[in-house]
Amino acid sequence: QIRSRAMGHLVTLRGMIVRSSDVKPACTVATYTCDACGCEIYQVVQTKREFMPQRLCPSEECRRVTKSGDTLHLQTRGSKFVKFQEIKLQELPNQVPMGHIPRSMSVHCRGELTRLATPGDVVTIDGVFLPQRVAESGFRAMKAGLVATTFLEAQNILVMKKSYDDSGNSHLSEEGQAKLDERIMEIAHGDDPVGALSSAIAPEIFGHEDIKRALLLQLVGGCTRKLPDGMRIRGDINIC
Repeated sequence: QIRSRAMGHLVTLRGMIVRSSDVKPACTVATYTCDACGCEIYQVVQTKREFMPQRLCPSEECRRVTKSGDTLHLQTRGSKFVKFQEIKLQELPNQVPMGHIPRSMSVHCRGELTRLATPGDVVTIDGVFLPQRVAESGFRAMKAGLVATTFLEAQNILVMKKSYDDSGNSHLSEEGQAKLDERIMEIAHGDDPVGALSSAIAPEIFGHEDIKRALLLQLVGGCTRKLPDGMRIRGDINIC
């Protein structure tokens, strides 16, 4: 529930990553060298999107001697860059309001926060909710007027689940692990383990037992076999 009153504040969002861009360098400090006096000038990039490069040397000696125009040249090797990645975060299905489509938000990641998650991961992101102009200049800026888009400047990213091996039960205590193992063995040795597990799929939908069993068997899949000669046979889906 992020509204306009959260603009400029630290917020926490949880959702699924649906798209991520390539990691690219973003300039944070631009370095210039003067052809006339040889001085180095540093410019801190404030907007993080676009900036106006400096053209004239600020030193008084250079201004007196040089009457020509541009004397500064941008030096890429002396500038400072940080890693930048933009990801698209979409709300989880259980958070979508009735009759609406899932909403999404752009998240800007910088530095070590890049490459922490990939599309399909469920993450919790802490960041600053900020506005962003549609365009800094040109026709798009004139057409947009005062309307601005929003994005989240990420400060921390926590991946909730990357895979079954990573999620595991590492957060459970010994007592909790023992209860979980006991519950698993109870279902496995029950009268109808497939029916007990399939009833947990979409419990809000009444009936459709056969469809739920089919979905369960598709999720579980078959067993991969490895023959003595080294040949590997992938597990077939247990549906006939």
